[in-house]
Amino acid sequence: MGDIQPALRFKDLLGLKTIGIEYNTGSRDSADGETGVICLLKRKPLTSTKFPYLVVSDNYDDLVSKDVDLVEITAIDQRFYERLRNTPTKKLGIEIAVRKLRSADGQKLAKNISLIKSIHNFTERYGNQLVLTSGASSIFEMVSGRCFDALLELCDVKPKTYWDSLNNWLEHKISMRCYTCDT
Repeated sequence: MGDIQPALRFKDLLGLKTIGIEYNTGSRDSADGETGVICLLKRKPLTSTKFPYLVVSDNYDDLVSKDVDLVEITAIDQRFYERLRNTPTKKLGIEIAVRKLRSADGQKLAKNISLIKSIHNFTERYGNQLVLTSGASSIFEMVSGRCFDALLELCDVKPKTYWDSLNNWLEHKISMRCYTCDT
């Protein structure tokens, strides 16, 4: 993303406290000093930054990488879950986008909800974090908080517990970084 201004306007429009945006460190628009913005990077920066960031990957091989904070799951399936169970991970975020669930038929939806439940149980047991996202590429694909809460309840997860856990995980990840500051 070359320009963060539309994301900032979107954040303000929706009254969000924090927003994560895809960010290219060579961007012409700077994220330095922006409050409530977490930059999602493909690679860990070589030097300290002035902005909070998470390193995100969509490669399942990065489940064991120490440089990756969040692995995006593009296809929830039993093979991924088995691979996850056999991979020693710690404090890793496992991101599942809800967008694909919206177009699933009843049988596939039930299977995916069962897998999300299993992944959540795994993440709780081994100190990782389930991260549900809308996966939206436009405002029309966004998912309301009530829908997220309903999905969490279908997965036998208490919404308040989930959101508190997600917030704590995110604060921990962000606080583990070295940042430069202007003096």
